Amino acid sequence: MNYPAAPTPRALQLEAALVLMVGLAIGISLAVAVYLPTKWMVFILFMIVVMAFFCIVRQREKLLLYLSVALTSVFLSFHPIFLEPAAFSWPVSGFRISIFEVAFFCLMISWLIRLAVDIRLKVRLFPWVSIPFLLIWCLSLAGLNSVSMPGIVKFSNLWLLFESWLIFLFFANNIRDRQTVFNIVAVLLLAGVVQSIVGLAQYASGGSLGLQIFGESKSYNVYSVMMAGTEVISRVSGTFGHPNSLAGYLVMLVLINLALFWAPISARVKLALWPTLLLMSTALILTFSRAGWLALGVAGMFSLYLCFFRWIKYRGLSFLLSLAMLIIFFIVSVGLITPLRQRLFLEDYGAARTRIPLAEVALNIIGHHPWLGIGLGNYTMAAPDYDTTPEGISYEFPRPVHNEFLLIAAEQGLPALGLFLVILLYVVIQLFRLSQSRTDPILPYLAIGLLGAFFAWSVSRLMDYNYVLLGDPFWLLVGLSLAMVQVSRQEGGD
Repeated sequence: MNYPAAPTPRALQLEAALVLMVGLAIGISLAVAVYLPTKWMVFILFMIVVMAFFCIVRQREKLLLYLSVALTSVFLSFHPIFLEPAAFSWPVSGFRISIFEVAFFCLMISWLIRLAVDIRLKVRLFPWVSIPFLLIWCLSLAGLNSVSMPGIVKFSNLWLLFESWLIFLFFANNIRDRQTVFNIVAVLLLAGVVQSIVGLAQYASGGSLGLQIFGESKSYNVYSVMMAGTEVISRVSGTFGHPNSLAGYLVMLVLINLALFWAPISARVKLALWPTLLLMSTALILTFSRAGWLALGVAGMFSLYLCFFRWIKYRGLSFLLSLAMLIIFFIVSVGLITPLRQRLFLEDYGAARTRIPLAEVALNIIGHHPWLGIGLGNYTMAAPDYDTTPEGISYEFPRPVHNEFLLIAAEQGLPALGLFLVILLYVVIQLFRLSQSRTDPILPYLAIGLLGAFFAWSVSRLMDYNYVLLGDPFWLLVGLSLAMVQVSRQEGGD
């Protein structure tokens, strides 16, 4: 019997030195973190755990893959370089590192190593996404040349824009089988459940849960307590910081969950989907986000129509059935939930009235800078120069225009907006083709759910913004969508 050779003294010395250096670095980091805000300690401990998984666990890539999906809803981040804006805020104040990025870049390093070691592995670039994305990056770089903004802020914005492309590229290339697709969808729904539970706890307590380091708003009462008619309502926001952001996230997951009920999956899985749908729908209602409700109604009817049509093959009947279900849901919800009825039909003191003058300012900016915009992340700094509204809205409400599409056009130019719409249209077309497949049993229903998710995202982003090009979870869903299309083709789907 052959035994492995004993390690040489030199090898043992090198291993001992490496362990000593790593241990020393961890000890120094923890000692320094004691004197820093709590989130630094949490962040460093998380980095230690991730690196331990990366070095010890055999299935580390799969674990980190699912962990990174879950962490897209956790907004624990810190700024190694932080700049306090003098007057108006930037979307990123310095150089930011999030807890999601720690897991994601471990995955990227592992993928790059595999590509270097195994020459058989190929990278799919998806030209209809990558080329428009890189052109948007070049246009954004050109637009920032004339902007008076600190260099580190410009660098951070451009880096996050590039990171969005990397997020898409990684997930589109590394989801290679349907089981991984199902697992990622399960993790997404589980993350939605966690956010819903946090939201319900916020509603029950009537305020913050003390989860600010994970993204809960530091000004909870400012965003989450408001008037609806004569009644004070408490809006939930999870760890997304704002109720509208949580609503935009949950409505996409609700539509994916809804579509899965129609798929030929086991009864146990469908039974498990009911409490998931109930929790997320309840939390979505308690955000009291009209944009989220509108997105759910419009996109929900679209998704139901596609599901009915796959079953009964009649367009007219499918439309009537989906419309009837939407009307019944609306009547029951409005009839049973008084704050919901007041929020929809009575005047309140929310920010809805600000959207028209905000759009006027954005259109003024686009008219003056149609090609390159006023610079990525520079909207609130430049808006007062283009504010001709009677309200002086850029001073009264110093926030970007609450319309993602106008924001892209104002900051990065109309060509950048057109390129983004090319990406969105391409993804929608690919998902629609997959949703029509008659040979694949389950993936078409996931495609319908994702189609509804992108439709809902588009509707909600007509009334809100989230800087989709700056490292947003949106790009994970884009990568998942195109990976699903590839999986279906490889396994014989039409």
